[in-house]
Amino acid sequence: MKSSVVSLWLISFVHFIFGQQTLPLDSIKRMYKSADMIFTAIVTYEQILANTVGEEQKMIDFDITEIQKGKDYSRLLVYTTVDTTTYVKGKEYLVFARKNKTLNRYELFYAEHVCKSCINYTIRKVYEIIDKTPFATIKKPRQKTPWNERGCGCH
Repeated sequence: MKSSVVSLWLISFVHFIFGQQTLPLDSIKRMYKSADMIFTAIVTYEQILANTVGEEQKMIDFDITEIQKGKDYSRLLVYTTVDTTTYVKGKEYLVFARKNKTLNRYELFYAEHVCKSCINYTIRKVYEIIDKTPFATIKKPRQKTPWNERGCGCH
């Protein structure tokens, strides 16, 4: 009995530690260099699409709030593989995307939820790379689509 309690505690502790783990700075720097677009944006919708080969892909429409790297867009459709990640409508995310020149579209390779009231380690490191203050405008998107609330709503 004592052994199972210790095992359960250890599993919970490991889950807590890995759940709190952040990306290493070197990884963030590599992602920054390889991304064509880095931006914070609010999800307006996501949709599952089947391509011509029958593989499913997810298309996510983002209302851009700030551009850290890349072109001046106010909204952007980004494609990704179908996985367990759900992008919640109305929530803000930090998005790293590459341009697929063959298909002429942006493909997401990393995204995480951001909030003005939370720690946001990754976005703070991105701002350190470009030597700016977090949540201060880097590049204003063209004619920003109005939105009521910014952030995750957790505070």
